[in-house]
Amino acid sequence: MPIEYTVVGVSLLCAVAGGYLAGRASAVRARRQLRRLAELQAETEQKNREQQRELQQVREEQRSITRLARALPDAVRELNRTDLSPQAITGVLVQLVHALFDPDQILVYLAAPTEGPGSPQALFLRAARGLSHIPEPVRTIRVGEGKIGWAAQHRVDMVAEDWRNTTRTEGHPVEDNHPLVRSDMIACILQHGERQEQLLGVICVGRPRLRPRDEKLVLQLVANLGALALMNARHVRELKDQAHHDGLTGLLNRGHFMKNLGFMINSAERAARPLAVFMFDIDHFKAYNDANGHPAGDELLRTMARLLREHLRPGDIACRYGGEEFLVALPDTDALAAAEVAERIREAIAGHRFPHGESQPGGRVTISGGVAALPEDGQNATDLIRHADQALYQAKAGGRNRIVRYRGVEIGDAAFEEGEDFRVYDLPFDGTGP
Repeated sequence: MPIEYTVVGVSLLCAVAGGYLAGRASAVRARRQLRRLAELQAETEQKNREQQRELQQVREEQRSITRLARALPDAVRELNRTDLSPQAITGVLVQLVHALFDPDQILVYLAAPTEGPGSPQALFLRAARGLSHIPEPVRTIRVGEGKIGWAAQHRVDMVAEDWRNTTRTEGHPVEDNHPLVRSDMIACILQHGERQEQLLGVICVGRPRLRPRDEKLVLQLVANLGALALMNARHVRELKDQAHHDGLTGLLNRGHFMKNLGFMINSAERAARPLAVFMFDIDHFKAYNDANGHPAGDELLRTMARLLREHLRPGDIACRYGGEEFLVALPDTDALAAAEVAERIREAIAGHRFPHGESQPGGRVTISGGVAALPEDGQNATDLIRHADQALYQAKAGGRNRIVRYRGVEIGDAAFEEGEDFRVYDLPFDGTGP
């Protein structure tokens, strides 16, 4: 074969091979480009999804901020009321939590000590939303019991992720308080003192639909508002108690007692029901003070008030009328029944072993008292008290340590020694006496 044909063939073969290789390289580049495009598309779609999630989260946070901005002013204004009760405060907290988180379930507990010294604190359910019925174990939870009690015991706020991390719970899993209770978010209502935190209550939130980025801080905000409102209500109540009660004995003061007595008299007259007053003072109190000092006299008054409270019935009210004088209002009680109540109080005081009581005349601390009743002994507070006071002076004139019913009926040791319940005297009563 001529050499020219051979050269041409080789050239053609090389050209074909080169074209094939070039085409293959081009195909490889194309596939790489396609893969890169696919990767870029996947990355773009992933970024789009992330942006959508972030956008959705931003929208949810904006919704939360908007709901917070709308709900907070009204809630703060409501919680700042001085006449708000703890029960009403928990209701406002439920409304605020619902506005911020839109949960399926909300429970608000308030803390109180249980009976008996050294008993653990207990949480009492005061407001609830999202439970068709409230099981008994959910109504009262001891501090330390279940997730709600654990958070209260450790004074910490918890969310769902915290419960799954056992390092947050000292390496031990914590059980739910009840199958019906969801504990996705828990915040403690705390009063922060100089030395320690006082537990006031707990907010428990289940299945929140709105989850702001700083959900724990938002719930803490609600809990702190609740703490401020509860402490404000407590301080207002204490101030009212101080304004209405005698500082030494803890009984009602004279002004608040008279206001209540007026209401009680009006109510008794409308219902045609009886009402009585019982006034008494401590026999020879000046001698007790002079012999033992004013601090001992103050302690005697405090003990006297305690004994009086122990023997009052539901509905009865008492006050320190002035000095060593006390006044009791007895609703739904006629003169005879009031005299019986007064006699039981007199006996309890005469039988009590007061410090330094042996130094008193007769070797014990005693009282003298008078009873007057509506309507026969007066139609208003002024007349009833004046007549009870006159009966009191009659008791003192008769020898002290006795009860006299206005209009001359005496109940006391002399009558009971003869086995009689009451002794009626026909002597005229002019109100004279020491």
